[in-house]
Amino acid sequence: MIKKLLLYLSVFGILLVSACNHRALPHSAGRRDDIVVIVPQEFNTDSLKKVLEQAEYYPTREEVYRVREFPPASFEQYKYWRNIIVIGTLQDDYIDELLSDEAKNSVSGGVFTEEDMWVTLQSVVVIAGRDREETQMLINQYANAIYRTFRDRERERFGKILYLDGFDKGKTERIEKLFGASFKIPYGYYMSREEDQFITYIRKSPDRLVTLLYRNQPIRNLIGFRDSLFAAYFEGDSVYFPLTTVDTVKFKNETAFRIQGVWQNTQKVMGGPFISYIFEKEGIWYFLDGHVFAPGKKKWVYLEEVDIILHTFKKSF
Repeated sequence: MIKKLLLYLSVFGILLVSACNHRALPHSAGRRDDIVVIVPQEFNTDSLKKVLEQAEYYPTREEVYRVREFPPASFEQYKYWRNIIVIGTLQDDYIDELLSDEAKNSVSGGVFTEEDMWVTLQSVVVIAGRDREETQMLINQYANAIYRTFRDRERERFGKILYLDGFDKGKTERIEKLFGASFKIPYGYYMSREEDQFITYIRKSPDRLVTLLYRNQPIRNLIGFRDSLFAAYFEGDSVYFPLTTVDTVKFKNETAFRIQGVWQNTQKVMGGPFISYIFEKEGIWYFLDGHVFAPGKKKWVYLEEVDIILHTFKKSF
């Protein structure tokens, strides 16, 4: 049963309160890019599916999630799936069984969520209004928040799995010694290139690469700098401008420029997604980059992996 687990959605944001779960459970079924929706036929889920199945371009088009809908009669069959959305009203028996008394006694319905409810590596979202009209309103109004919930939970799970066995302390300590800063290098990555003030680690099948560079001079032309670096060390890779954006974000408590988009190599006819962070700390400019080459596979999963590694960045002194 979902306990003390309410996703309060308002114009002010999201507050999530979750009970701890210490049960030893089997692993969930299904892929990380599948979402099972248990929903009665009378509800219109087009707005929800549009958000969940939104397309990204890496550079080929791919849908982030694939949504599969089933009636409440199929609930028991799919309750062990990795990502589940259950839709109904507070009066429906299959909804009543899922919600805590606190949730059922709330003034109105809402969107509720739980992790590892029946199996590990699982996210469950329940959309339940007092009546059909309120439930439909919740479906339409909070589709983006629900999408963000699944993405955030997947990233948390992926980070735990990536570092389940710890990290390669030898590789990490070597980077710290050479650069005064480092990533936590997961097992399975090995050094691809090392130059003065520049190092890259790679994991194959598919290719995932993380790069760290530091310099004493400011980095002004952000995309131009990445292009010059990758042209020299990655056999002519360059940024594909139409699918690339630059913005400012908080990265490890530092204000950083973020470049995210698509890299290409016109000579080799290849490309894929990348993400870069550029920031200055104590007079040193740092360039962090993760990029992926995964033909025939969904790219966002591997882009998430390299971004998680980049976020383990630590300055040693």
